[in-house]
Amino acid sequence: MRKGFTLVEVAVASVIILVVLSALFVALVSFVRGGKTLELQDGALTLARVEIAAIERREEVPAPGTSQHPDTLWGNQYEVETTVGSSGDNTVDVFVEVTSGDSVSIELTRRFYVESNANRQELL
Repeated sequence: MRKGFTLVEVAVASVIILVVLSALFVALVSFVRGGKTLELQDGALTLARVEIAAIERREEVPAPGTSQHPDTLWGNQYEVETTVGSSGDNTVDVFVEVTSGDSVSIELTRRFYVESNANRQELL
């Protein structure tokens, strides 16, 4: 008897190895895409928080309306849209939406209470 593997055994082993490597490759690609999505979401949330914090640092009430500007964080491009509206006599609502392409969108809302002093309104 000869020692070694037959051609059929080698072919079957090759097919099994190909199937396993293909499954590993698909899993790796999914992990990389998932990591990129998490990075985009984290960046969008960070930019939204920065936008809200910038408004909080102001002493005066921002003017009602909508503003947009592009921003970059960690090499990723984002579009930041801020909408300021009044929901009552003493409140101002700020909506911040940060998007990155069609895949990521983060929205934050913050309600500010306003105190009127003479001719000036201040955020509380």
